[in-house]
Amino acid sequence: MSLATKSLKFITLIAILFGTVTVALSAEPINLFIIRNTTKTPDTVIAAVKAYSESHNWLFVGATKVKNDQVTLVKVCIPEIGKQIWPQGLYLSALLPCGNLGIYTNKAGKTEISMLKAEYMHILVPTPEMEKVSAMAEPMLNDMLTTALK
Repeated sequence: MSLATKSLKFITLIAILFGTVTVALSAEPINLFIIRNTTKTPDTVIAAVKAYSESHNWLFVGATKVKNDQVTLVKVCIPEIGKQIWPQGLYLSALLPCGNLGIYTNKAGKTEISMLKAEYMHILVPTPEMEKVSAMAEPMLNDMLTTALK
């Protein structure tokens, strides 16, 4: 490894560490979550998300109970979004599925749904292409959530 390469890596590492410390000390957290409440049961919401996904030819990846069955993680993948992501690199498959939801009963006894905004993809991969993909996915996921809660 050349001295120039080592120097560049060192400078990058320092910049990352300094940036991380600065963010940790001074930045406000990025609001990447949509949180909605409903009187529907968690199972009813999960069934509605699954039905919506299937009716739109999305892939319902699954619903997995965690935290002693208190939370259900629901994952959906939108093929149109995957087709936009994969040409940028197959390693970006880790960003999928596009729809990430947590469904649980809150302290007030209501079902609460937390959905990760599609914007997370652009934040993790800040390219113009990923910005377009995130913007494309956001209204699709919002419509799914709104429809599932009707």
